Amino acid sequence: MNKNIFIIPGILMLLLLLSFKEWKREKAQEADQIFINGHIITVDSANTIAEALAVKEGKILAVGRTANIQQLKGQHTVVVDLKGKTLLPGFIDGHSHFMSLGRSKTADISPPPVGKVRNITDIIAVLKAFQKEKKIKPGEWINARGYDPDQLAENRHPTKEDLDAAFPDNPVLLTHTSGHMSVVNSYALKISGVDSHTKDPAGGQIVREKATGEPTGLLLERARSVLKNTGEREKPTIDEQLRLLDEQQELYASEGVTTAQDGSTGLASIELLQEAAKRKRLYIDIEALAAYATLERLVVNPQYVFNKFDNHFKIKGTKIFTDGSPQGKTAFFTQPYQVEVPGCHEHCTGIPTITQEKLDEALLFCFKHKIQPYTHCNGDAAIDMYIKAIKNANRQYPESSHKLRPVVIHSQFVRPDQLNDYKELGLIPSFFTNHAFFWGDVHVRNLGKERAWFLSPLNSALNKKIVFTNHTDFGVTPINQLFLLWTSVARESRSGQVIGPDQRLTVLEGIRAITLNGAYQYGEEKEKGSIEVGKKADLIILSDNPLKVPTAKIKDLVVLTTIKEGKTVYQRKAKS
Repeated sequence: MNKNIFIIPGILMLLLLLSFKEWKREKAQEADQIFINGHIITVDSANTIAEALAVKEGKILAVGRTANIQQLKGQHTVVVDLKGKTLLPGFIDGHSHFMSLGRSKTADISPPPVGKVRNITDIIAVLKAFQKEKKIKPGEWINARGYDPDQLAENRHPTKEDLDAAFPDNPVLLTHTSGHMSVVNSYALKISGVDSHTKDPAGGQIVREKATGEPTGLLLERARSVLKNTGEREKPTIDEQLRLLDEQQELYASEGVTTAQDGSTGLASIELLQEAAKRKRLYIDIEALAAYATLERLVVNPQYVFNKFDNHFKIKGTKIFTDGSPQGKTAFFTQPYQVEVPGCHEHCTGIPTITQEKLDEALLFCFKHKIQPYTHCNGDAAIDMYIKAIKNANRQYPESSHKLRPVVIHSQFVRPDQLNDYKELGLIPSFFTNHAFFWGDVHVRNLGKERAWFLSPLNSALNKKIVFTNHTDFGVTPINQLFLLWTSVARESRSGQVIGPDQRLTVLEGIRAITLNGAYQYGEEKEKGSIEVGKKADLIILSDNPLKVPTAKIKDLVVLTTIKEGKTVYQRKAKS
């Protein structure tokens, strides 16, 4: 029998097998999308600027020159010719309040450039128009947010008397731009049972008239807890809440944010986000920081899982508060403010909103349950408290701070010696350079030049090799990440004064703070934050190159396209 009868089919089978393997190999290298002819800021360790990249199954397949990337084009590959446009990793939100939904129920009384209010008369006019538009009946609350006494012509907080004549039949609540204090009218105080005999709650202060002890209407920090029902007239349906979530995601995506944070997330918001994830309604990543008051309930309930994404939702950690607002003069300092402080008459250093004992307990709980703490600290005295609590927790759980990467939210007025503690303990400051523009002039007046110029000291942190992020604290300032980038590079105030010239970053350093460093803060630096092979294809395309435009123009750049894991989630409409 001719042996070739058996050999030839065998050879054919082998050739077919080899051809199939080659086809599979080629198929594996065929990109779903390629982006060519661009300026790609990769934010890798070498700060590489590439021309092109390839995406497959939502991840970066290759990065390099256009000619090389084009070799990954297959029959079904979508080719995007950037035509010289700039592409970056998606922005990663260092800290904001994503779940600040339903703004249509609150009047906007912000000053320029956010709103149009310039004086107390303007506030009254906005409230009157809002009352009419929303058909608010007598006895119902009128809520507003965003007033800033330092930007009002009167240069003071509104008082109950300013509101009483215009709104004798409605309780009115005005929330300061920082969110750390409020002003109410006499009607609101009356229905809440607040008078000269009402005691200040722990961590808060009811500001009073010197002569009579009667409340002025200004409630600082936790003093707002004395108010009764503040106006949630009807709870929106689940469909309405999901629609608001859609709108909020669109807002964040329009600013290039592919990973958002919700600071101090209540139980109802966690449940809403879980429901949205279940229905696959989320298309950007949401990192929730559970309100500390809910933490004990969450850790014992298997329904709530930390550190694991479920359809773009993750309970990442918890948020703790230690003090208030520097522009509101409630941030807690070791040295006093240099101006008059409402409700304080001597050695006014602000308000700690928690005791050292309670803060120590909170950090021990976090370390025990391996929950990353994100702690609001603006003044240096508040930061001292946090550092002490971290050191105390480390004694019981050695080196846990390096594993958990505790975050110091704001770190606005950290001292140089405290930065050394950050480095030693592995703390991550999430700075807030928008303060340089919005309140830089105010801080110089309130605190003096030396302290004010060291606000959000990014360059000092960089020199100490401390990983830091930068944030907007939305809705305290707009979620606009390119404006935030500009403030980290320019540090110009409203008046044009440079607040701490030696703390300015280069553009690349500023970009890293809101991309790769953000990923590090969340423990996700191996998955996102830079354009490198194997990472998620979270990308944005800009209107111009921030590395090449004049510094003053960085804040005017816009996001044209936002891509989350290879899918376009935002496309800016062309002007007609």
